[in-house]
Amino acid sequence: MVNPTIYTVGGTVQAGGGIYIPRQADEELLGLCRSAIFAYVLTPRQMGKSSLMVRTAETLRDEGIRSVIVDLQELGASVTAEQWYFGFLVKLEDQLMFDTDVVSWWQEHEHLGVSQRLTQFFEKVLLAEVEGQVVIFVDEIDSTLSLDFTDDFFIAIRYLYVARATNPEFGRLSFVLMGVATPGDLINDAKRTPFNIGQRVDLTDFTFEEALPFAEGLGLPSNEAKQVLGQVLKWTGGHPYLTQRLCDALVLIPPTPLEKGGNEVRGLEISPTTLSNSSILPPFLRVRGERVLSAADVDKIVNSTFFGAMSEQDNNLQFVRDMLTKRSPDPEVLTIYREIRRGKRAVVDEEQSLAKSHLKLSGVVRRENNVLRVRNEIYRQVFDYKWINKHLPFNLRDRWEQLKPALPYVIVMVVFSTLSVALAGYIYEQNLIAQEARDNEKEQRLIAQDALKREQTQRQEADRQTKNAQNQQKIADKQRQRAEAGEAEAKSAQELAEKRGIDLQKALEKTKAAEQLAKDRQAEAERQRNIAQDQKKQAIAAKADAEKRQINAEILANSLKSQNLMGSNLELDALVAGLKVGKQLKTPNKNVEPDTRVLAVATLQQVVYGVKERNRLEGHSSWVNGVAFSPDGETIASASSDNTVKLWNRKGQVLQTLQGHSSEVLGVAFSPDGETIASASDDKTVKLWNRKGQLLQTLQGHSDRVLGVAFSPDGETIASASWDNTMKLWNRKGQLLQTLQGHSSAVLGVAFSPDGETIASASDDKTVKLWNRKGQLLQ
Repeated sequence: MVNPTIYTVGGTVQAGGGIYIPRQADEELLGLCRSAIFAYVLTPRQMGKSSLMVRTAETLRDEGIRSVIVDLQELGASVTAEQWYFGFLVKLEDQLMFDTDVVSWWQEHEHLGVSQRLTQFFEKVLLAEVEGQVVIFVDEIDSTLSLDFTDDFFIAIRYLYVARATNPEFGRLSFVLMGVATPGDLINDAKRTPFNIGQRVDLTDFTFEEALPFAEGLGLPSNEAKQVLGQVLKWTGGHPYLTQRLCDALVLIPPTPLEKGGNEVRGLEISPTTLSNSSILPPFLRVRGERVLSAADVDKIVNSTFFGAMSEQDNNLQFVRDMLTKRSPDPEVLTIYREIRRGKRAVVDEEQSLAKSHLKLSGVVRRENNVLRVRNEIYRQVFDYKWINKHLPFNLRDRWEQLKPALPYVIVMVVFSTLSVALAGYIYEQNLIAQEARDNEKEQRLIAQDALKREQTQRQEADRQTKNAQNQQKIADKQRQRAEAGEAEAKSAQELAEKRGIDLQKALEKTKAAEQLAKDRQAEAERQRNIAQDQKKQAIAAKADAEKRQINAEILANSLKSQNLMGSNLELDALVAGLKVGKQLKTPNKNVEPDTRVLAVATLQQVVYGVKERNRLEGHSSWVNGVAFSPDGETIASASSDNTVKLWNRKGQVLQTLQGHSSEVLGVAFSPDGETIASASDDKTVKLWNRKGQLLQTLQGHSDRVLGVAFSPDGETIASASWDNTMKLWNRKGQLLQTLQGHSSAVLGVAFSPDGETIASASDDKTVKLWNRKGQLLQ
């Protein structure tokens, strides 16, 4: 009898009465709480955070450890800081039942800030009244991201952790933070220390062994239930919500009577005896009541539950969609996800990358051996290339990837091209100006060199004058000191004259003469200082003039070089030289003379309008993943994400479009005689075609997308490389010869040796392996 309540597709397991499956995170979090270690569980939605929290809290209570759960969403978003912090204490009061009147205590301490009141409450009330260890679970912490006052809350939590060093009582108190956020999100103010305490606990997807209890809810015999569960996990990857959602949808399928020739039995008449003996049913068939359901039917249920219009109704898919678009903090998020989905190269995880952290938090990718991969096949199908292209900020982003380094200079050229009408008269004179530039270039360089030498000489003279002025200043200072000494002597002489009756007039005259001499010295020092400053200004002006001449000479030289290269049909080299000119004109520079700017702009226009793009083959509606030449060199085959292979001649004309794959084509190869084309696809197949575009064979056997394909030199064997960690060998009739197993990760490429006796395979596991034609590993 099927139990419809075994699967939880909303809320916590305990609330829904469903089955709870423990994971490694259960023991890890429980151990941290027992040791009073601060912890946080920050993962995407519907990974089982709430169920883990409730189960851990209940276990702690059974062990005598007081535990409190505070859901921050219940505190509201349209509240003041005062109301929010007080609401937090009320949640503690409801569960710990303090003797202290929380309302009165809060009001009595209103002279303190809310954050300080919170920490005082923990120290003076909670730890004073509650004996033993206390663990506080803070759920839905991402609800604080929209509030502008909760930085202080997380700083207060960090204080309670740091205070253990001075107050051992704080060692009885620990926190567990849970939500959809990163540690860096919790404190928004970059000027304050980020939240960097505690130990992270990761929630992983279910393995097949962990998910086995779900098979019991399918209402099938054990073996059939396990087969169906395996098919479910191929789609969900063990994602807790998606796995239970799909199992629940399978349970709710209404019974359909078996009919002879019907789709459910694929035209076979199954007797009651056969139905009762499940061991003689075809593989992957399951029996429930009076019907048979195949693995293909599981795929149909996936399609009707998660794809098309239903993808807009599923709340988990909507959450991922919003995280990738509306809540994306970086425009590179979708670009990185597209690279991960393509799987052409490994995208390494970086904890400091904001975009990659956001991708993991959305749940669409997960980390495997330090590499990011799409989390499951449902996400891969819903968030496909069509969806990515629709939501990318720029759909033509790939076309500009190679031009990014030169983009600022190209923009400069485009801006200046708007001046073409006003500069038309100058374009006719450009040859004359260029000739004059040739004659003047050497002269300009010599003048610039002479100006630099003059500038150096003038700077040296200015330095000498400065030193001279400093010496004069020292002499003046000494004269002033002597004058002051003379004045002292005059006073002494006056006293002595009064005593001895000597004429004081001579002493006074001596003092005045000394003072006048000091003033003269001071004036001379000031004059020398002014001369030095004038010399310095002249040196600076001379240097600026020299730099101006040098800049104009370099612009004229690069313009002339670009013109000469264009005249020699070296268009690419001319474009590079033109980009140098564009770089020099990137920002307004008063040192660039008008005539020089006019010539440079005219040269840029001539290069931009003169460079021609050659042999572009256009026709695919999405990016091209692979290309190959026929042995005679006359035909090109291209593999595209638009699910087609196109054949072209050397003039860029489309000869044939090979249609038949149901997903993107990732690789293509010609047979040695050039008469057969092999294509590898994301639809897990390799197809063989003739030059007329007719499908010859479909090679089926891989369990995941095929990334590469190659012909042996004799053309009799085809090798295919797949994401399922294997390489397969086939004959021209499509028969499987060998399956080469040995790589621990996806096989990305394959090649035959010239004698055809050795096959090399390249893998995401960072190795290349060598095999013989019998499938035996050589290296």
